[in-house]
Amino acid sequence: MKPLRLSLLAFAIAMSGSHAFAHSKMNKSVPKDGETVAAGLSQIELKFTNDLRLTLAKILREPGQGAEEIAVTRIPKAFTSNVILSVPPLQAGDYKVTWTGVGKDGHVMNGNFTFTVSAE
Repeated sequence: MKPLRLSLLAFAIAMSGSHAFAHSKMNKSVPKDGETVAAGLSQIELKFTNDLRLTLAKILREPGQGAEEIAVTRIPKAFTSNVILSVPPLQAGDYKVTWTGVGKDGHVMNGNFTFTVSAE
């Protein structure tokens, strides 16, 4: 291969790797996906691999038909890798958290997880 082609190939590989690195994925939540927690939970924490700006967060009780949306008090406007959502103390039931965010590169990301609040 000619040196120019090798340089272009190396550049393309480097750029594709750095572009993928810029995207953020949720790597932890509190409560964890599938976890059962005690009643009264009033904060939900999302941790990401890279900074992003959360643009939407929905918390639904009893996901599915007749789901009740739980109000999130404040979604931070800054780019961050750790987001804490304040909610009213949660009652017993199954909950689904869905989120959408945008990375510093403009890439839109989203995800979801579920947890249960016990009756005891």
